[in-house]
Amino acid sequence: MQDYTVYRIRFKTQLHLGRTTGAAQTGSLGLEKTETYIPADTLFSAICQTWSTFYDTASLTDFLNQSTAENRTLPFTLTSAFPYTQDIYFFPIPLTFRESKDTPDNAKKKIKKVRFISESIFQDIVSGNSHNFDKDNLINGENVWVSADEKEQLKNLMDEDKDEKLGIWKTATRPRVTIGTQNAGSEIWHVQTVQFNKNCGLWFAAKFDSDATKQKVETLLRVLGDNGIGGERNAGYGQFTFEPDTNFQLPTTEDSNQFVTLSPICPKSSDQLEHLLKGDIAYSLNPMTGWVGLPGTHKRRKKVNMFAEGSVLNSYDKPVGRLVDLRPDGFTHPVYRYGYAWQVSIKGASE
Repeated sequence: MQDYTVYRIRFKTQLHLGRTTGAAQTGSLGLEKTETYIPADTLFSAICQTWSTFYDTASLTDFLNQSTAENRTLPFTLTSAFPYTQDIYFFPIPLTFRESKDTPDNAKKKIKKVRFISESIFQDIVSGNSHNFDKDNLINGENVWVSADEKEQLKNLMDEDKDEKLGIWKTATRPRVTIGTQNAGSEIWHVQTVQFNKNCGLWFAAKFDSDATKQKVETLLRVLGDNGIGGERNAGYGQFTFEPDTNFQLPTTEDSNQFVTLSPICPKSSDQLEHLLKGDIAYSLNPMTGWVGLPGTHKRRKKVNMFAEGSVLNSYDKPVGRLVDLRPDGFTHPVYRYGYAWQVSIKGASE
């Protein structure tokens, strides 16, 4: 019996998921680009912020401080929220995936653009089975790789029967105007938003230490869905509904000496980091930064590098990662970012 719950998020409005660093913000000043998935640290922070306003800050601080002080796993952990469409779930491509020797050079270049792969392809890769890359089965601007059969299933999402229009989401850049408070002058800036296609959205998995914790988090998700997640919420962006999917199970394989993570990781110690980096691994790092505000002031959080989703690291028999306190100098309360691994064992082709 699975010890986690899978949730499907359906967005009622467009969405802006700004990141000051990472793939979504390459060449961007901030709002001009949007992510197309919700990293676990962003989702966790949104839940905690909702807790602070819906319940109270003191209980949230006690909850987080107790978990960090006693060096325990949090009462709830989660994956990042990745795309899904109809009955097809998508995962980050494991960074150890290598194309075959027979793959044409023009196809090899396209592999580098792939960010998400379907569950069936992900299952093959983590099981150590060979899976030949086929550039003809790329969708969504060649960022998503599906099987030939899955592509046929998705054709009801096509516009005007053109394969290049087949997509889970679309992005659009929208102008916004602000009026100055002193001279009433106007200033235009642009915001990129993501809109999910019909029967599409994001999914994530979560583990809870008790039914009481699960009920509390689901209450917070309902409030968060009404208020919205991401940027530009004052414009109505990011509103959603959610529901559990009791039928879907995460891909699994036999225990291996490596795992692929479905959430960003901040190792809890130098010893843990050293262990994770052993063996034939592959990873990318995302520098996490941003702003934190109190009434009348905003300060930049301290920066930390985290292993990104899809990174393949050496297995570890204890919980991997931690909450990391990024409070600016002079702040009286912690500013935590979520950095716990969600491990899926992955076998190499030779295992």
